[in-house]
Amino acid sequence: MINTLHCKTIREEERMSSRMATIQEEITEMPMKSGQVVGESSEEVERAMDAHHLSLAGIVRDADKLRLSTLKEVMGILTPRQGVNFLVSTKKLHLSMHEWGKKMKHQSVGRKGAFDRV
Repeated sequence: MINTLHCKTIREEERMSSRMATIQEEITEMPMKSGQVVGESSEEVERAMDAHHLSLAGIVRDADKLRLSTLKEVMGILTPRQGVNFLVSTKKLHLSMHEWGKKMKHQSVGRKGAFDRV
């Protein structure tokens, strides 16, 4: 059961990655009008960017759905006790990563580092 879920999740992730790559390629291939200044807005560019924005929002929505459905399926596989342990562990991991990020950002204050550019 876990292996099937794993394979299904990987297929969905690959499908979303492919969609994302297509959107990125489309954005880089957007034609600029002759004589248009870089950074200058045009109605055509705005329409294209709006369409890409909607596509990206769809990918985020689909990724959220995948996370939720995967979580539901994992919870259906685990015993109640395992499910509780799993949820507690994932929350601890989330909080630890959040604290680590804050610590790294705090340490980078006053020196040039990766977090200075964020």
